[in-house]
Amino acid sequence: MSPAMTHVSDSPDLDVAEPFDAGSTSVDDLDAAPPLDGRDPSSSWVAQRARAFGRRLIRRPLDWIDAPWTLERAVKSFTAFFFLLVMFIITMNVVHWDLIVQANTPTGGDMGAHVMGPAYLRDHLLSDFRLSGWNPYWYDGFPMYRFYMVVPALFIVALNALPFLSYGVAFKIVVVLGIMTLPACCWAFGRLARFAFPIPELFSLGALIFLLDDSFAIYGGNVKSTMAGEFSFSIALSFAMLGLGLYARGLETGKHRGRTAVVLALAVLSHGIVAIFVVVAVALMTIVWLDKTRLKYFLTTMLPAALLTTFWIIPFVSGTAYMTDMKYGKRPEGPNDSYWKMFFNLDVTLDRIIFVLAAIGFIAAILRRHLTGAWLGITIIALCVLTRFAENSLPLIGLLWNPRILPFIYLLRYLLMMVGVVEVIRGLVWVVTRARTGLAVTRERRAGRSGAAVPEPTGRSGVVGGAIGAFSCLSIVLLMLAVEFQVDFFASGISKDGRYTLSLGPDDGSQLVLYTNRSTNKRGLADSWSRYNFTGYEGKPAYGEYKALVDTMAGIGRDPTLGCGRAMWENNGDNGRYGTTMALMLLPHWTDGCIGSSEGLFFEASGTTPYHFLTAAAMSSNSSNPVRQLRYTDNSPELGVPYLQKLGIKYYMAWTDAAVAKAETAQGLIPLATSGPWHIYEVVDSDIVVPMTVQPVVVKTRSGDQRERWLELGTSWFQNTAEWAAMPAADGPAEWQHIDAVVDDNRVQNNRVDVVVPGEPITPVQLDPVQVTNVEMGNETVSFDVDTIGVPVLVKVSYFPNWEVSGAKGPYRIAPNLMVVIPTSNHVSMEYARTPSDFIAYFLTIVGLVLIFVFRRWVPIRHRSPHPFIVPVEPVSSTTGVGASTFGSWSATEDGITRDPLLWQPPPESDVGLHEAADATPQAGGARPGGSTEVLDESEPPR
Repeated sequence: MSPAMTHVSDSPDLDVAEPFDAGSTSVDDLDAAPPLDGRDPSSSWVAQRARAFGRRLIRRPLDWIDAPWTLERAVKSFTAFFFLLVMFIITMNVVHWDLIVQANTPTGGDMGAHVMGPAYLRDHLLSDFRLSGWNPYWYDGFPMYRFYMVVPALFIVALNALPFLSYGVAFKIVVVLGIMTLPACCWAFGRLARFAFPIPELFSLGALIFLLDDSFAIYGGNVKSTMAGEFSFSIALSFAMLGLGLYARGLETGKHRGRTAVVLALAVLSHGIVAIFVVVAVALMTIVWLDKTRLKYFLTTMLPAALLTTFWIIPFVSGTAYMTDMKYGKRPEGPNDSYWKMFFNLDVTLDRIIFVLAAIGFIAAILRRHLTGAWLGITIIALCVLTRFAENSLPLIGLLWNPRILPFIYLLRYLLMMVGVVEVIRGLVWVVTRARTGLAVTRERRAGRSGAAVPEPTGRSGVVGGAIGAFSCLSIVLLMLAVEFQVDFFASGISKDGRYTLSLGPDDGSQLVLYTNRSTNKRGLADSWSRYNFTGYEGKPAYGEYKALVDTMAGIGRDPTLGCGRAMWENNGDNGRYGTTMALMLLPHWTDGCIGSSEGLFFEASGTTPYHFLTAAAMSSNSSNPVRQLRYTDNSPELGVPYLQKLGIKYYMAWTDAAVAKAETAQGLIPLATSGPWHIYEVVDSDIVVPMTVQPVVVKTRSGDQRERWLELGTSWFQNTAEWAAMPAADGPAEWQHIDAVVDDNRVQNNRVDVVVPGEPITPVQLDPVQVTNVEMGNETVSFDVDTIGVPVLVKVSYFPNWEVSGAKGPYRIAPNLMVVIPTSNHVSMEYARTPSDFIAYFLTIVGLVLIFVFRRWVPIRHRSPHPFIVPVEPVSSTTGVGASTFGSWSATEDGITRDPLLWQPPPESDVGLHEAADATPQAGGARPGGSTEVLDESEPPR
């Protein structure tokens, strides 16, 4: 035997040939290229690497095809191909590819508002070489893609760059990427983590069940959540499962550090909640596999991965103090909710079946010492604990609604259930085999013969049996899904009187009824949500009314006597007839930024969000009031119009009879136009830049959560302006009065933001009159002229520390969440700029890229063996390949694999277990009986 034997895969895998030498360096082959025979010495290094990469792309598929096609390999390859094909067809049908390729604008839930984000990135940020920047369209402005994930938006922009793909089509393709790829990524996870056939194939089936699970619709990952707008989550989840598979393989072989770092970084950069899952999962997998060299593998893989994410993570963390906490609360919530209902979200019978099978899989993984299988169960338990301890959100950052952790529990439980399914099948095969053996022995004894034991089935029959079991599981699950989701995979289904009937045979009264008497409007909604979203805004019956309103607002913006400006539209659930209740958030998208929308999608990204919803409640007959614990007053224009003026909102749009009736008589509103049921008004005194008449006061910092303290101060001034003789600011010059703010004990209410009042009398300082002219607003700039310097000027744009001013002091943060500057020249210009921390973050990302190559070249990984429980007894000879090691109960020597039955008896090759077992007596050269081409390294444990 050679010192480093080669395992030739006998089923589809991401690696065709995997050298492993326990005594030599294991190469991270992310960028390792084969020797370039006859290469031109004069060609550049880049050209050489490009040719090497191209040859690898061609060589690997050809090597895979040219490998010997034994029966086992053919069965495994066909099974994997068939499973993945079925998963692809089903998910393709669920997301309605016929609608995806239609050139329209997707809608539905949050997705209908997400349309604006990638377009703004394409049109404004990337042209300035930015991945994040200021967006003035929503909430008086907010930092775009600083607190929300940019990678999925980049995918959309990249696809849209293709000349034959419209923006809407590119958007829809990226939306469904996570759905379409999750089964394949879970299959790849199983293959990479060395789960035995047919477990990886069943993992793809488990992923399909998770995608079609309609017990939740907003947590993330499944089809319904994706169609509600969480498509970044589903993309990140696919990256996470693929990355965890690569990491598991690397813990075994020491390989794949570079690609693992990149894939896990993409998972983190695609969604922040999935980033939490990745951190927990990688940490636990490392602990399960931990030894000295695997700790080294962890450090040299995850350090570059962490650095690759710093361009987004550092700005995110450094800016959380200026975000809005929506105060979503926690689960369980209310007397009818419980952790039991959270963790077991399906019908009682299904939950019991899933739990029992997952428990069997977990126990089997532990007994068989399959570390990644045991990791699945350990991670599920850890995530359940995290769900409990995240009730009060994350430390320091906050902003986590603890049910968002549940999708990871559900998915891993489905995967572990598939391990349990295989173990149950294996157990049944064992029982039947032993029963047949006992019967044969009895017959031998009755005949007076010796009664030798019946030999175990060969590895070939085990593979065929595994395939039969896998296809049986597939058929059963598809039948269940057909019943659950009214999808006819291999039977006919009809809907009559709101009930669904699944049957075999023609619809002539003679068919065999399999299932009936089930409502069609409560479950199985995944495909209907996709259909609704992808018919687009243009496919909704009220699209004509919607387009007419948008055109009317665009015409108002083009009117030189009126001009562009922010608009607030009446908040009402009936706006959903346009495709989503958020349809009017796209006013700036349709009007090229001329008409902004006061309300936007990225609620947490702006500190001005609470004040918008206080205003929307006052100007709406039936508002949603999504920011909890605020002190809302509904349908009260006498309060709402001053709120509009404070936020610099120029236009108000009402459509319900109650809101229109009050708007018609409200002071400060001038009727402009009507469009269908909509009445449009101009708000007087709503200029963006205005001189101040009274010098602000600086409120001293109070102890506690500073984000909450500022919300208390901002809402107190915003709603009770008469109690403040001057606007309160967070900072300012020494000559401004500095005061304390105290909580008004008479107005303390449970689950309501506290009201604060000045802790001492404010001495009003009247300011000289100032005339502000030539106000110009860009996407990331504000400029204006003043005729008097030294007098504070209020700029009604959301405060954020990246704003810099030229020709003035400041900007200072002032209630509610705006900016004030003190001009030092007659011309003042403001810009949303990059800060030193932003440049440091990008520099660290570049360092992460460099470290990938540095670690590959100069920091090799030498695992003692492919399993941390293997303890080398004798080193492997570099000339003869002879050595020995122990794995508790087995030894690998030059004579083959010997086992100590007193410690552990591995399953025979015929059994379908977590590992594919090695034959008890390998033949010369390491080949298995029955024509298998797998060759075992001396240090490789039985699989």
